[in-house]
Amino acid sequence: MDFGLKGKNILITGAAKGIGRKIALAAAAEGANIGLHYRESEAAALEAATEIRDYGVKVTLVKGDIARLKDVKQVKETLNQELGSIDFIVNNAGWAQMKSFFKYEPEEWKREVDICFYGIVNLAHTFMPDMISKNQGKFINIVGDSARTGDRNLIISAAARSGAISFLKSLAIEVGRNNVQCNTVSLGLIDQGDLGFSDVALDKLIKQYPLKRLGKADDVKGMVLFLLSNSADWITGQVISINGGHSMLG
Repeated sequence: MDFGLKGKNILITGAAKGIGRKIALAAAAEGANIGLHYRESEAAALEAATEIRDYGVKVTLVKGDIARLKDVKQVKETLNQELGSIDFIVNNAGWAQMKSFFKYEPEEWKREVDICFYGIVNLAHTFMPDMISKNQGKFINIVGDSARTGDRNLIISAAARSGAISFLKSLAIEVGRNNVQCNTVSLGLIDQGDLGFSDVALDKLIKQYPLKRLGKADDVKGMVLFLLSNSADWITGQVISINGGHSMLG
């Protein structure tokens, strides 16, 4: 399938490792130029950039904290200078603490909200005006399924990401007239090699999935590429789950 991404400039946040890296490599393989964002994983980002260049496309590394509007504006300035105007955004950056709400100290939850909600607001406010002026653009936000179903051990990040889902739905209504699509990809548990569960706990988790396995980064990239493609130009304001059947909300 030709996704029609050749020559497109795509910013992918949190792209140094894991799911973000898989998406970046998959988009590069389709001929897209990549703005590869990272916050701390510089060595991994450099390795990913080398792999991306092997596809004969352009890649620009940008470092920053999406929770800080100043950083996001600097990312845009760098990309405009080195890559050109961004056509599409895939936000894979996020951060969560896995613990009960009453184990939080006051204000400890702020960082999760800043990244998982305000980070999306910062990216949209900074990059979307260019998409509107070009009358074309796509914004895809990746969240965990706890944003739809709730999770007592991911209570703050789930709430923040649920807010981000609502934000993108409303934004999709506003920018639809400008041929800009906003969608959310909601994930079940993806094994990226750092789950930290015991074998017993992992076995219990797997039994909750009708497909009897956890997700892999490769399970995510196909849907993201489809949503970036011309074939998805009439899909906006949606939440699409990739979760092995763990939850089946209508």
